[in-house]
Amino acid sequence: MDINFPICHLFYYPTQVVLVDDDPDFLDAVSLLLRRNLSYRLFQSASQALDHVNNSNQHIEMIRRCYSSYKTGPFDSDTLNHIDINEIYKEVYNPARFSTPTVVVVDYSMPEMNGLEYCMSLTNPYVKKILLTGQADTDLAVQAFNDGLIDQYISKKDQNLEAKLNRSIANLQQHYFSRTFKLITDPVIANNQSRFVNNPEFVNYFREILAKRKISEYYLIDEPYSGFFLLDERGTVSILLVLPESRLRNHAQQCMEAKAPKELIDTLNKGAMMPLFNVSNENEKVESAVLDNWKKYYVPTERISDRAPYYCALLPAEMARSLLRKYRPDDIIPYSSHINAPVGAQKFLH
Repeated sequence: MDINFPICHLFYYPTQVVLVDDDPDFLDAVSLLLRRNLSYRLFQSASQALDHVNNSNQHIEMIRRCYSSYKTGPFDSDTLNHIDINEIYKEVYNPARFSTPTVVVVDYSMPEMNGLEYCMSLTNPYVKKILLTGQADTDLAVQAFNDGLIDQYISKKDQNLEAKLNRSIANLQQHYFSRTFKLITDPVIANNQSRFVNNPEFVNYFREILAKRKISEYYLIDEPYSGFFLLDERGTVSILLVLPESRLRNHAQQCMEAKAPKELIDTLNKGAMMPLFNVSNENEKVESAVLDNWKKYYVPTERISDRAPYYCALLPAEMARSLLRKYRPDDIIPYSSHINAPVGAQKFLH
């Protein structure tokens, strides 16, 4: 996964690349250039490739699960939109997510239809398109790029084809997530509690976690407060909780008013620990936690940086069950089960 991206998505998971060329030898050669563990499908027939992409998962179920709207009055503007953040991570139970085509790599010169005709026939406007060109096709590719019909073009004879192709695929898969789910993501990001996803210091911190733990997919959660559900290729789960400094300070004040032990108050004021429960207006729960075995309800934390007012705690898989509603660990479909599937519906060469 390319993690050199200017923002942090609310969620991300590996998706599929579709390669289309009537030359089977070139298809196999290009597939060998792709980065390890990339999900892809090879098509010699442009029409079959078109049917595959146009009939594939377009996230209707996820949007239906997470998004709802309510009429509050007689006018069109009298509508209340609601995003159920804790429904987002349940995409880990959907095995079809990895088979979602997000990028097509198509040759320009094909007998059934040329690459530009193929791109014009795609019905999903969010699928990203890379055109492979010969020397005679460059002017057409430039015009198509300027017209917004394709997102990238690369010469089949380019000496840096492997690097350019993999970089373009990785970046375009990221852009797919930034554009496709705006109905879900825009209202959430507008909420103060989730604005950390656009904080540069948090993004850098998050990138380091993704790389160090080899995270292949992640999903925003809101239990007990904002954070991420993280999953590596083998299905190992971890939870990242994110708490703004202001909320931690307010919680420390709540604990003082509840006559909490001095050790806890000092620890909170230092930013060394954070609670495992929602800290907003839960005085009754605060009192119960801090007066009876408080160490059971708090975990060590770290501040992202001196310039980012956020504290984070990275928690192991066994804590997910107690933090997330209706969590079903046995039903998680990891990426490794997809890329190691028998050759048949999918073709994986490495």
